Amino acid sequence: MIGRLREIMGRENIDWFVVFSEDAHLSEYTGDCDKYREAISHFTGSAGVLVVGTAEAYLWTDSRYYIQAKSELCGVGIELVKYGSPGVKNWDEYLAEHVWDGQIIAFDHMTLSLKKYMDLKNKLPQSVEIRDGSKVLKECVETMPHRSFGEIWAAPASFTGKTISDKLSELRRRIEQIYVREESYTYILSNLSSIMWLFNLRGSDIAYVPVAYSYAMITKYTAILFVSRKNMPEEVMGELSHSGVSVKEYSLFYDHLREVATDTVIADPYTNNSRILLEFEEKGMLIGCKDVDLIRKHIKNSSEIQGMREAHLKDAVTMIRFIKKLKEMAAANNLPDEFEIGKMLDDMRRKNKSRQPSFETICAYGPNSAIVHYTASKDKAASVEPTGFLLVDSGGQYEFEGTTDITRTIPLGKPTAEEKKVYTIVLKGNLRLMNITFPEGYRGALLDSAAETPLWENGYFCGHGIGHGVGAYLSVHESEARISRSSSDREVPFVPGIIVSDEPGVYLEGKFGVRLENLLLTVAADDAGGYRMCRFEPLTLVPFDKEAIDFEALSDDEKSILLQYNKLIEEKVLPLLDNEERIWTDKYMNF
Repeated sequence: MIGRLREIMGRENIDWFVVFSEDAHLSEYTGDCDKYREAISHFTGSAGVLVVGTAEAYLWTDSRYYIQAKSELCGVGIELVKYGSPGVKNWDEYLAEHVWDGQIIAFDHMTLSLKKYMDLKNKLPQSVEIRDGSKVLKECVETMPHRSFGEIWAAPASFTGKTISDKLSELRRRIEQIYVREESYTYILSNLSSIMWLFNLRGSDIAYVPVAYSYAMITKYTAILFVSRKNMPEEVMGELSHSGVSVKEYSLFYDHLREVATDTVIADPYTNNSRILLEFEEKGMLIGCKDVDLIRKHIKNSSEIQGMREAHLKDAVTMIRFIKKLKEMAAANNLPDEFEIGKMLDDMRRKNKSRQPSFETICAYGPNSAIVHYTASKDKAASVEPTGFLLVDSGGQYEFEGTTDITRTIPLGKPTAEEKKVYTIVLKGNLRLMNITFPEGYRGALLDSAAETPLWENGYFCGHGIGHGVGAYLSVHESEARISRSSSDREVPFVPGIIVSDEPGVYLEGKFGVRLENLLLTVAADDAGGYRMCRFEPLTLVPFDKEAIDFEALSDDEKSILLQYNKLIEEKVLPLLDNEERIWTDKYMNF
């Protein structure tokens, strides 16, 4: 496939071609019709940038995928670049150093944000031409499936907590408070989760995320939603119309851009692709905004929080039953392979009212558990033995309740001293973050060390972020909130209502990995010296495995936190289990 791409590049006089992982909405998860980077490179991870020159080809990806990418790129003529490693430059910095005056770079402008487009342009010599390479991609990969549109449905008021009209009114008020005072403006929105949240809709166009392909344009007095009309029920269309929303066909959006009648366009250059915004930027019409200032989906209201709690109770029941069954299979030396175990968990969730997984289930045994985002395929799954660690990272989408995401590392036999040591260190990090109290308005970079210090003190390093935001029956990865060593002006301060993951991990390549993940709800805590404080409430209520814990290595405070967590499970989850499951769970977790 690289050869085919170079052949077209030569014909079109293109010196460098870049292939991104995103679709036109810059989505994390994309439909099969948009997976050009995967088709050309054979790398199946969700994040990566492929750069192809006339004689070289490189793929940049982060630490989650180093091991996977090394394997999948073997023999395809593409060199792996481990982005995030000390001294390693990113793809745009590489191009800035290697592109000559007068050369031509091409990529699909719909797959790169305006912000990254302008950053790249400013790094390159002025004589370098940047072309839209969307036609090149389509010619290179002729077998890509057509875009498909699925069912769209309305979210009930009991779940959303706010009407469409209320959300649009609040949005317009914030636009005028923060960005413009005049009445003539057009706000453009292309992030699928944000559009679904704003218009109280959910869809089925992309795996794992209940969204529909859509765009939106909002002015002082009008709102237009671009979506597949034939997949929207008449009653939903009527509800939107009653809220002042016109519905137009998805395919008409880019034509409609040419008809924007206002002098001012407001849009986020980070979340909208360069094809949408470049002309407005060049004409001086664009006011860059932050969608997070206007679309407040990261702060869950009381209805959304209640739904998330209910979803996590269902999920806890499923996970406890899954772990119990897995332990029984291990005791009987009758364990299926990684793929079948993951499928077993997905089936159990489905039977307990999960509409679909919230991401592809990670079920990784032994050395595979050291691959952060490992995927077990049906034909290449590892056999699982009644010894060592099985890492299971999974979640469910519970319709009009919530989204779950949990990781448990499960010993299938008696853990070794090293396995118990690493498990306990990771658990210490998880518990410390879960128990922290902090001033309202803190950002994630200031919370990160609570989870990472136990790792650092023992000579370990977590290569990925500790926490990400989570949507309410939306994307399992919300970018607005995060807990990470690095900071950004794009991340939001923590306030009550934000939900974030707590997932420290240690990965020993060739041996095993340990990750323990809960979802946490930010809630108000008692004031301190007149300052408003926050703490975390665990939404995930699934026991940690006491067989893998070195209790002598836990401090008294850490033991107390673990005991309080187990009591929450006893109070909220055990009543939902049958008698045999209650007895097993009590024995499994109490120490």
